[in-house]
Amino acid sequence: THSFASTLTKQWGSHSLKTGIELRVYRENQSFFGNDGVGRFTFDANWTRETNTASMPNPPMGHSVAALLLGLPTSASLTRQASYAEQSPTWGLFVQDDWKVTPRLTVNLGLRWEYEGPLTERFNRSVKGFDPNFIQPSEAAAQAAYAANAIPELPASAFRVRGGYYFAGVDGQSRGLYETSWRHFMPRVGFAYQLRDKTVLRGGYGLFYGFLGQRRGDVVQHGFSSITDYSPTDDGGLTFPNSMLNPFPQVVEPLGAAGGGATFLNQNLRPFDQLPLSPYEQRWQFGVQRELAGGFVADIAYVGNRGTHIEILRDINATPREFLSTSLFRDNPVIQRLSGNTANPFRGVLPGTTLNTSSTISVERLLRPYPHFGTISMSTNQGYTWYHSLQLSVQKRFSRGYTLMGSYTFSKFMQAVEYLNATDPRPLETISEFDTPHRISISGIWELPFGRGKAFGASLPAAASVLVSGWQLQGIYVFQSGVPVTFDRTVDPVRQVGSNRGVMFFGDVSTIRKENQSIEGWFNTAGFVTRSADLIDTGRQLRTFPLRFGWLRQDPLNNWDLSILKNTALAEGKNLQIRFEFLNAMNHPNFGAPVTQPTSSTFSQVTSVQNYSRRVQLTAKFVF
Repeated sequence: THSFASTLTKQWGSHSLKTGIELRVYRENQSFFGNDGVGRFTFDANWTRETNTASMPNPPMGHSVAALLLGLPTSASLTRQASYAEQSPTWGLFVQDDWKVTPRLTVNLGLRWEYEGPLTERFNRSVKGFDPNFIQPSEAAAQAAYAANAIPELPASAFRVRGGYYFAGVDGQSRGLYETSWRHFMPRVGFAYQLRDKTVLRGGYGLFYGFLGQRRGDVVQHGFSSITDYSPTDDGGLTFPNSMLNPFPQVVEPLGAAGGGATFLNQNLRPFDQLPLSPYEQRWQFGVQRELAGGFVADIAYVGNRGTHIEILRDINATPREFLSTSLFRDNPVIQRLSGNTANPFRGVLPGTTLNTSSTISVERLLRPYPHFGTISMSTNQGYTWYHSLQLSVQKRFSRGYTLMGSYTFSKFMQAVEYLNATDPRPLETISEFDTPHRISISGIWELPFGRGKAFGASLPAAASVLVSGWQLQGIYVFQSGVPVTFDRTVDPVRQVGSNRGVMFFGDVSTIRKENQSIEGWFNTAGFVTRSADLIDTGRQLRTFPLRFGWLRQDPLNNWDLSILKNTALAEGKNLQIRFEFLNAMNHPNFGAPVTQPTSSTFSQVTSVQNYSRRVQLTAKFVF
């Protein structure tokens, strides 16, 4: 990371002005050596055991070495994997005025502007976007083959073989992997007002942009790598014509961007959204601070946050929802129809893919928008979040040998950053998996009143004073509500019946709640469908069961950390500190999430712990 920053501050009467500029350049270089130029060979007993049958066990030893000596690998491959050198720059400018309006009122006004440049690869070794209108060279041949065996759900006139990658720096495309906005202005405003001598009101608002590509990651180099496979025989071991002396006579070299829209056929794509919306958060708060008797200071504040344009990944090549079942129960006719096979129109027209050699293809594959590809993961910016909290804190400033701090937060965190079904028009509004309604934190330090300068033992002899002086006790206690339990996404464990969203197959959904939770059973499983044969197929049926409930949560955090400190002054400017620390002092387990896969034998059971057992640490530190 290369960074440059400069700021200028000027005092002007009751104004304190600050302005600055910042440049950051993020760079990453990766070289993948893998098995380039050498190859990877797997030797086992495949060609050396007595009979080539599934029931014949492998010999105990020696046969893989025998296969090596015979030069007969079971499989081998040679990889050509591209390296990359990527970077993205970010510019920032800001101006801020801290204005002392009156002796009691201070106002903070600021504006920040940022520009995040697009991600680039030094030699354009990356895909860029997805063109839904690109006509595949195989379209005419595939359409003719499909017309001869069209399925009822899709008329021959509607069958298309369109869509494909386009690449950075090719055919007039810019080097940037996506376009970025220049309109990232972020206002900031705050104030502090002294209402009384010991009471202060504070408030503020700010807008903050996030970075693009946080979920996307690095460049995507589909087409810039290749794999050459090798097999010693083409007839199951009757003959071995392919010699190990030259196992890769025709190495498949990467085409790079030369493959164009026909790159990565029948595979999963990850194109970049070309016009992404930058995620941003709005934060605001208002609070009161009051100095109390005895050196205590209390705070109470409302804090809110709204996240907008949160990035979500979704498959734009999912089976259209009009072909999916909306049944509340397992719909075997629809499942069997969609998973069933029909004549493959791509046979013989997509060289280098398994579709080229297969005589059949699943019905649902032909119904997808781009049947010549697998999943196509594209980012959207439909996500949003909202958070509200009441935050209380009390602090006892250090005096009389002790200090004490305590805080309590009551909050709710909601989100819409997930799609319940791949084809849903909007993300699901639900309680966040990070929601923790209650958090209590208490910490303190107490200097024991013994030894030099203290209430007891101040006149002890020097040797005894060294032993009894400088002792401290410290403690931190944290309680935090457990996060909501997230139910398995692969299956729909309970079907809802009727118009009430809270009704499930065997009763009201509230019966999931269990009065006496234990690790052997965290929630009631009586209303769940647990046989695989009865579960709905979420790939071919629309799911309606929520991902999580606000009232079903994991085990809360309940933790004590304690320590005993001994500070000893050995000489002027030389001090020794010894710390005895007890982390998770009560050895209290913080259990993990229960198993939410209904077909699992451990369904509803807790099988993991999130924290560590009690740890005792002894530390010595010499300061000079």
